[in-house]
Amino acid sequence: MAQIGRVGSGGEPMTVLWAWRQAQLDQSADEHPPKPGPHQDPPKYSLAQEEPVDGPKAGDQGFLPQLQARLRESLSRGARGGTTDSAIRQIVQHLAQQETELHTAIAVDPAKAARGFAWLLEHFDQPGAVVPALARLSPAIDALIGPRGRQLELFGQALADAARAVLGDRWTEADVATWRDGWQFATGWLRQGTQLLQGEIPFWTGTVLVHDQRRHDLAVLSIGTDLPYPFRAGQRAIVECHQVPGMWRSCWIGDPPAGDNHIEVHIQAVPGDAATGTLVRDTRAGDPIRLHRAEGDFVIERGSTAAMLIVAEDIHVTPVKALLSELAGHGDDRVVHLFWGVSTRDDLYDLESLREHAARCVHATVHAVVARGPAHPYLSGSLPQVVVDFGEWTSYDVYLSGTPLAVGVIRNMLIQQRVDERRIHAVTLEPFVTQHRASSSP
Repeated sequence: MAQIGRVGSGGEPMTVLWAWRQAQLDQSADEHPPKPGPHQDPPKYSLAQEEPVDGPKAGDQGFLPQLQARLRESLSRGARGGTTDSAIRQIVQHLAQQETELHTAIAVDPAKAARGFAWLLEHFDQPGAVVPALARLSPAIDALIGPRGRQLELFGQALADAARAVLGDRWTEADVATWRDGWQFATGWLRQGTQLLQGEIPFWTGTVLVHDQRRHDLAVLSIGTDLPYPFRAGQRAIVECHQVPGMWRSCWIGDPPAGDNHIEVHIQAVPGDAATGTLVRDTRAGDPIRLHRAEGDFVIERGSTAAMLIVAEDIHVTPVKALLSELAGHGDDRVVHLFWGVSTRDDLYDLESLREHAARCVHATVHAVVARGPAHPYLSGSLPQVVVDFGEWTSYDVYLSGTPLAVGVIRNMLIQQRVDERRIHAVTLEPFVTQHRASSSP
């Protein structure tokens, strides 16, 4: 299994294809060569293709500075103000109007994409730096485009078309070969990056935009990802912070997809666990972060007209927020009773946001339940007992979210109250991912 270093501390431009988090970005490839996985050869300065292709041939290292110079010269002819950066920005503006997954990613933040293209051009003659950069994004790229590998080819053609549009009548036949060769090298390096992580679980790189510690043991993080991070309302993300590399932790996602490459995750520190403790107490805005593919199937069944009872324990109310937004978006007019149970009144860290999500629904009511100490103006007592005593739920669809123990207790009490167990849907979240994932994480 390939061993990939920890997420770097940044400073380099982030972008769809070429943002990378290696702390030693500014050091030479000779000082820090990429580490190959077991039984793999280190990346060569080549196209990484098994068969000959048109254009530059594998191993032609001397060609790279020449191609870099040709790309710069081509861009300079389309530059406003005499800088290649301005031409790159114009090209990115054209790319953002296209229709593939990669174009969609560019459209989210064209300025970031432009910085990344500029970084690639600056390092085009340094494959030892570019290949590890792409290695850190290649799993996510593969997950996004899946078997639709032709998207890379289409993107390369769109890149050349955008350059042609920017250059206008200054476009030449030599430019055709220049941009074709440049994209061939980029896709070849992407393949080499993929080989470094062959067999690894896909991960996404991102940045902590906001770190809000709401309680001594709990924080809400807003994360911006470099590539679109696919997930559904009610799912959880698997997160790794750069301070504790290789330790991945399950975290609830608090909002439905918004199409802006931003997600909100809620993390609770587990006593004795360095990873969750660091994410809650020592992570800051600007820190790099990585995420595995979202997991979970906590969904509200569509098609039912029955009222809903939702019972959530402490931090496990997080996915319910996303589900309430989804209900509101669909115009679902069912009656919803949501009970949120916490230990003390001070633990109601997200009540206002929860109420805002509920207010968007047609008929949703939030009941806060405090187990110990002063409870006014909220309900007081044990969450399962309060729910059972509050009303008669036999005609309701029931959704439970919490630790396995809490969910089990509430479920059994509802069944004793003659709620059909087939109407009860439960989801639990353990704070640790499986040993398999932890041991094979990049």
